[in-house]
Amino acid sequence: MTTIRSFHSCSFPSCTGCSAALARTAVDRVWRSAAPLIASLSLVACAALPPARMALPADLEAAAPLPFEGLGGGRSGRFTLEGQAVTFRRMGDALSVFDRLRLDRVSVEFERAGAQGRCDGRAVGVTVGIVDTPAQPLALNCRFTGPVAGELILEEPRLAGAGTRQAREGQATFGAVVIDIRSEHALAGSTLPLAQPAGYRLMIQGRDVAALELTGGEPVLRRTAGLGEEARAALTQVALALGLLFDPAVTLG
Repeated sequence: MTTIRSFHSCSFPSCTGCSAALARTAVDRVWRSAAPLIASLSLVACAALPPARMALPADLEAAAPLPFEGLGGGRSGRFTLEGQAVTFRRMGDALSVFDRLRLDRVSVEFERAGAQGRCDGRAVGVTVGIVDTPAQPLALNCRFTGPVAGELILEEPRLAGAGTRQAREGQATFGAVVIDIRSEHALAGSTLPLAQPAGYRLMIQGRDVAALELTGGEPVLRRTAGLGEEARAALTQVALALGLLFDPAVTLG
């Protein structure tokens, strides 16, 4: 009798419970059959999206890319830039004091074709609840020795507020070659800037002569044509220092 009553009641359109159950079953079947197709279409759509890129000055859009070939995320190793081997060691550590004070320290050492570079930097932040507020913005100092000798100072202006970040500014001096440095936080085609640098613009006498992109899997250097050998070598040293830096704006390795 129970079986008959159940079947009998489901035979009437007025049985909303059974109708809903049948509808859910139908929807579930349709979803299960369509899920692989939806997943495939999602993958195709993601693959079709262009990778995020640093917004480049017009003069550098057509410049040949010079990637840091073979650079991984490790603290030491070897990679290739313009066919020459680069060896490096780097450090990025964050020390938390009583879960309130965060001390970020970074350092980089590298050598390419007998030219060496050494950089040290630090930043201090204070954590209030879930918000990190800067107490001392990033300050980076580098010295370059060997055939390409010089120095670099890069500073981050004090942040306007929690979660916002102003461009870093600095200067590198190699004898008569003076390079102005500005971090770039904009992405091509996007109105939303990044907290950490998307890359750096390198300028000589107010003109963009090189850029270092950091948005891909490995840093990429671009230089304008017509530069002298001394300027090219100096720009390469600056790019190596900035490209190898573990950035305190992100989780340090």
